[in-house]
Amino acid sequence: MDRAPLLNAVDGLPGPNVLQDHPAFLRATHSPWRWIPQNVLVLFRGLVLAYLIATGVMIIDYIFSRDTFFPLPAYFFDFAIDSYILVLLYHIITFGWTFTHLYYPHVEDYDGGLESRVLAMMSLPRHMSCLRRQFYFTLFYTVTVVSAFMNSVIYFFITIPHNENDGFDDDDDGLLLIAPPITDILGEGWFQAYIRLALYAIPSAIMIFEMLWLNSIKRPILTVFAGLYLGWAALGIYLTGRYPFFFLDEDEVGSREAVVAYIIGFLALAPILYVLMQGFIALREGLTRSQAEERAIIAAQEALET
Repeated sequence: MDRAPLLNAVDGLPGPNVLQDHPAFLRATHSPWRWIPQNVLVLFRGLVLAYLIATGVMIIDYIFSRDTFFPLPAYFFDFAIDSYILVLLYHIITFGWTFTHLYYPHVEDYDGGLESRVLAMMSLPRHMSCLRRQFYFTLFYTVTVVSAFMNSVIYFFITIPHNENDGFDDDDDGLLLIAPPITDILGEGWFQAYIRLALYAIPSAIMIFEMLWLNSIKRPILTVFAGLYLGWAALGIYLTGRYPFFFLDEDEVGSREAVVAYIIGFLALAPILYVLMQGFIALREGLTRSQAEERAIIAAQEALET
């Protein structure tokens, strides 16, 4: 059971040109690579989830140990924190699905008790063929990936250059770690440097690993979540008085026109990085297509012989 065959074009996921398809939920629980059977996939997902939880605890500890502690609600409107939470939630969900799909395929056999309720929460949805539920999950998956990419790009290519030019002091402004680049990750101050990597770089790397190796989800739809986040950020500014990004502060950038220009750039960045996401998934599909076609040929030959 722990080495159950992967979904593929034969007795599993159909090929790229077949209309019938498996639900996105099921694709999230199967790797397209033959060298990653289900038991290894569960192990990978468990390691990733354990890392995200442990690092999340470290981030919380860092937040509460800073000298410049902002009101707790302000952190819920920080884009880096929001994107990290999305990545964590995604991996909690997919680990539960993958684990129960392999080791507890018949959850309905466990009636009553705490165990049955826990397994029911961790298991795949009962009505996986529901298109609305598939839409919501692929929407969540897309938002998670694109927000992680946006978080990295904005930090390394916009925030850091801006702070370097302005002689930024980490204790003067900003919520989390938007100081100049890492100088000594193994020396003094390594913990702060690691937290910076954990917030702004590693989630993107994890989602790239997810797209290429851990799931078989096809290229999803485009979303407008960037505009929704701006509304969320505006609510945070109103409630806490803190700006998630420097470019939302008119006093910081110099004029309302500059704020509008930055907002347009923020909205334009989402579809650009969505295309990058599509590229990674297309790369995975291209690399695994030949394996699927080879398995289909072998299966067809065996069928003719019998």
